[in-house]
Amino acid sequence: DPVPSRLGKLEIRGVGTFTYDPTTLKTVRPDLFAAGRFSAFDALAALAAAGSVDVQYAYDESLATYVIRSINGLTGWWYDVRLPGGALERTALRMDMYPLKDGAEVYLYLEDPARLAAIESSFREEVALREAHGGRTIIPGVTIKGPRSTVTFRDVVVTSHNVRPDVFRPGAITALDVLLSLGDQGKIAGLELAWHAMVDDVPNVNHYMVDWISLPDVLGERNSLCGYMDEAATEGLRGFLTPHSHATTRIHLSSDLELLVSPGYVEWQWLCATS
Repeated sequence: DPVPSRLGKLEIRGVGTFTYDPTTLKTVRPDLFAAGRFSAFDALAALAAAGSVDVQYAYDESLATYVIRSINGLTGWWYDVRLPGGALERTALRMDMYPLKDGAEVYLYLEDPARLAAIESSFREEVALREAHGGRTIIPGVTIKGPRSTVTFRDVVVTSHNVRPDVFRPGAITALDVLLSLGDQGKIAGLELAWHAMVDDVPNVNHYMVDWISLPDVLGERNSLCGYMDEAATEGLRGFLTPHSHATTRIHLSSDLELLVSPGYVEWQWLCATS
């Protein structure tokens, strides 16, 4: 996936729409991102550094992320991202872990306080879970919902497989690493991934999609219009997440680009497009 080079767009609702130059950005998370790569938060931090908008932020160890304290004196902000050719993705991922590419658009807005509180509580639970496991990512429940049946694995130890060294530093753990770790442990028989340089007529998609997970108890047949999509969070956040629809989010933040800390659960669901 090419390093971003075109001017990007960031809108702060009620404040204005801004552009940023990705070639000048420096990430606040060099522990996670490879050279030339950056997150949605880095785009906002660059605008703040340029004096384009008054942003107060700080790193919160208890949440393992940078937190926006205020924008122009207002508190309670959250963000969504629209990837090129995709729909606006209502995310619950840490903003400094959401990788951007050319053509991505970032939207910041005042979030519903209940949803924002659930997100922060979820992040705090993840950090506590990781600390309880001595810094390892061990997921209490990993569920695979196949075409005809469902299977759940308990206390899954997840390790990094460095699938995307073009985007992340070695050691970064992604949602895709959950499945690869299950494979290492002999809990799944096989995994079929497809690299999508483009989807339909949208170029530079450049991610892996999970086409098939081989499990004796997860029955069904492959279908070119179907695939697996993941959800990773804690139970307290589950009711605040937007359900995936393969038909409308075929271009989304894929599992090989979704960084994890230590979620309480990860679910993989078999979804099909309508056409």
